[in-house]
Amino acid sequence: MIETERLRLRPFTPADLDLIETLYSDGELLRYSPFDVMSHAQAKAHLARIVADWTRAPLRSLEFAMVRKPRAPREGEEEKIGRCHILIDPETDTGMIGWFLRREHWGQGYARESGRALIRYCFEALGLHRVNALCHPENLASQRALEACGLRREGWFRQRCRYTKGGVAFWQDELEYAVLAWETGAEPGERG
Repeated sequence: MIETERLRLRPFTPADLDLIETLYSDGELLRYSPFDVMSHAQAKAHLARIVADWTRAPLRSLEFAMVRKPRAPREGEEEKIGRCHILIDPETDTGMIGWFLRREHWGQGYARESGRALIRYCFEALGLHRVNALCHPENLASQRALEACGLRREGWFRQRCRYTKGGVAFWQDELEYAVLAWETGAEPGERG
C-alpha cells in the first residue's frame, strides 16, 4: 500500500468490481484512452486479471485502487475515487504510470498527488531508473498533471496507439513524458 496526504493506493481485490464498472462504463472518462466502455462481463474479467497480476512473480503490473482517506476519524466506509498503475519494463528499468479518476474528483489535485507517490515508489521501493507516462495530445489536464509531477515531454508519436470506441478501431497520436531517478533526488531502492 502507498499512502499520501489524502489517499491510500492499495491493490485491487475482487470486492472492487463496483469501481472498475464505474470507471470503464464512463465514455467521457475514457475519451482520451484507448479503451472502449466495458460490459459487466468485460469489467469482471478485467478485474480478475488485475487481481491475478498481484500474484505473479516477478511483479510487472501493479494496479492500485485509489481510496480517499476519511476526513474525520470513524467516518465510515472508504471512498474509492479511481485507479492508478505502474507497468514495469524490466529491459529498460522503466515504470509506466497512469491513472483514471471518477469525474466528480477531477480538478482536485488527486492525479498529481497519486502520480508523485507512484514516481517516488518506482524509484525508492522498486529501484527503477526511469518513469514514463503516455498522454493523448488533446488531454491538456493530464499534460498539466504530468508536468506538475516533474515529468517532461520527450516525444510526440504519430498514430502510435490503436483506440477503440463504439467497437470501431482507429489510430491516435500519443505524447510521452518521463523523468529519471537522479533528476528527482530519489534514493534508489533495491531492484527486485
